[in-house]
Amino acid sequence: AGTAAALANLKIIEQENLLENTRVMGKHLKQSLSILKDKYPLIGDVRGKGLFAGFELVSNRDTKEPVDENVAIQIADHCMKNGVIIGRTNRSFKTFNNTICLSPALIATKEDIDTIVKALDNALKALTM
Repeated sequence: AGTAAALANLKIIEQENLLENTRVMGKHLKQSLSILKDKYPLIGDVRGKGLFAGFELVSNRDTKEPVDENVAIQIADHCMKNGVIIGRTNRSFKTFNNTICLSPALIATKEDIDTIVKALDNALKALTM
């Protein structure tokens, strides 16, 4: 049963051209996050592959000093209150809990990505005011 389900999933991914969507929307996501990086010195680095992306929060871009994990918590909280669920490193390490993690669905549209990025922009704006 497990193999049949896996094959059915692969067939859907192929039929609905989800790999191409992941490539195109992933590029849009990364470009949009880079725009946020240009806007907020708090973002030290943007990275990702396809629709799995994220950014590192730093207090100083030159030294790459991570922010306190409470900053990432506040951003995730603000997004959640505005209907967008994002991830963050969560006690993975003692001191490096400063990464915002994104993994939108394979069917994500440009509008979905823009909604996520707008929520992040609003959260970052609220944090830096």
